[in-house]
Amino acid sequence: MANNRFDVDVDKVVQKVYHTDELKKIMEDITTQFINEVVLMSDTELNEDRSEWIKMYGRQDDDDEEMYYHTAVQTLAIEIEQLRRFKKIVYINPKQITEDQAAQNKT
Repeated sequence: MANNRFDVDVDKVVQKVYHTDELKKIMEDITTQFINEVVLMSDTELNEDRSEWIKMYGRQDDDDEEMYYHTAVQTLAIEIEQLRRFKKIVYINPKQITEDQAAQNKT
């Protein structure tokens, strides 16, 4: 009976708080990328630090929002497959970073 005192659109409140429609769209995009490309990658292709690769090579100054989004979706799909296949997300060992790589990262 207390619910009758308030005229609340519960779906609207849920969307405002939890953003479930946006989350569903992102998850669908990741799943599509996973199925269409990532699951078919070899262990060798997957056994690299995607985050480090993106920092060093993956972003261009002229990339637009759509490219940033696609890159992020690809990264998440790859990291999910790394987790599924290797039981971990692959990160470069900091001891493997050479002085040349460290200098490039600073610029």
